[in-house]
Amino acid sequence: MSLSRRQFLSTLGAAACAQPPAAPLNLIYIIADQHSGICLPAAGDPYIKVPNLERLARSGVTFLDTCTAGMTCAPSRASMDTGLHVSSHGVRTNGLPIPADVPSIHRELERHGYIVSRDPKGYAEWAKSLGYEDIDNRIIGSRAMAKLTPTPYRFETGRAGLAPEHTYDAYVTNAALRFLEANHQRRFCCWVRLHGSHDPYAVPRPYDTMYDPAKMALPAYRAGEYDEKPPRQKRTWSSNQHADQLSDEQLKTILAHYYGMVSHTDHLVGQILDRVEALGLACNTIIVYTADHGDTMGRHRMFMKGFAIYEPAVRVPWIIRTPQPLPRNKIVRQPASGVDILPPLPNLHGESMVPHWRENLPVNDRAIYGGQGFEGADRAVMLRTKRWKLTRYDDGGWELYDREKDPDELRSLHDDPAHQQIFSQLKAQLEAWDRGHVHRPRQ
Repeated sequence: MSLSRRQFLSTLGAAACAQPPAAPLNLIYIIADQHSGICLPAAGDPYIKVPNLERLARSGVTFLDTCTAGMTCAPSRASMDTGLHVSSHGVRTNGLPIPADVPSIHRELERHGYIVSRDPKGYAEWAKSLGYEDIDNRIIGSRAMAKLTPTPYRFETGRAGLAPEHTYDAYVTNAALRFLEANHQRRFCCWVRLHGSHDPYAVPRPYDTMYDPAKMALPAYRAGEYDEKPPRQKRTWSSNQHADQLSDEQLKTILAHYYGMVSHTDHLVGQILDRVEALGLACNTIIVYTADHGDTMGRHRMFMKGFAIYEPAVRVPWIIRTPQPLPRNKIVRQPASGVDILPPLPNLHGESMVPHWRENLPVNDRAIYGGQGFEGADRAVMLRTKRWKLTRYDDGGWELYDREKDPDELRSLHDDPAHQQIFSQLKAQLEAWDRGHVHRPRQ
């Protein structure tokens, strides 16, 4: 990709504006790990309380049907940063950097004179200076101060052993606020990467009691469904997560703490919105809120992501506010992908969603693709249309769901004789897409 300064900066503005602005805009990019796109009031969630995200949405647009491109953390974030599908940017698993020869939004912004924030360091030392001597991990905090609820599940749940203002996410948010203070008169891009509602499902008070598990309905599940699922799901269900041993009450307790984590994230987003207003940045700053991927949220009696491509795990929130004169408080239901979030530069895989924001275009049946992992091993690839979702697992198995008749994805139709025609058609389409992209080898 080779762009002039003028071309790149005008494209950044055009990504969220009806017309390129006279001067390039600032960008605040908030990524909350594992926040499912179905966990929003706009998506019909009956429980979630996110007043600050609703505040952001009222002044911008919510792309309600957005899917992650990468299924797990680093691959999906790399797709958002590069506008490329996972096989092409080469970040197949967590812990891998974007290859040096792959252009990314970070590198392009810095190359064109933007001040770009960095993830803050030193959290452990800061927490220790506050008296936390036994930080177990960044989410649980002090194990001695935590109040965890025993369950057979692989990841713990309960009250984190941290004050809400002492969490890692609060630390990251405070660093972002300082960055805005120091650079509000310069052209900047502020990245805010939050743990969000990532496992283990532990959250500080008062968010640990914000949601009453007893008042929650059990998520969708069909008894015996894992007898028919791909091997990866069977292993995760029993051996890896021990989810087969969860009681109904324990499942709802974990889910209540997941909701509390999302609400804690929302509180931190509110602090950023308040500082933007106080510094007078609303007139020249784009704000993006999204997530790298979702969480299964108790559906199929499971949590987390990566082992399957179920809807709550593949869907992500995507909310944008821009100072440009575009419709406010708008919901767009056109299918979108994580590769669309980067401005639609040449040679990238995304497409601009601005026309759907600017105009009342009908929703079309765009195919959305996603993938993760290494060929012949842990790779999975997905094709999702308005009605159908097809997933192939390289370590064994297929899934085909009729999203209209089976929105909870309880019964796969890939081996149903009555659905072999649509299965063959979608399989050929998915494999043609897969062959059509550069496959970078293991790094």
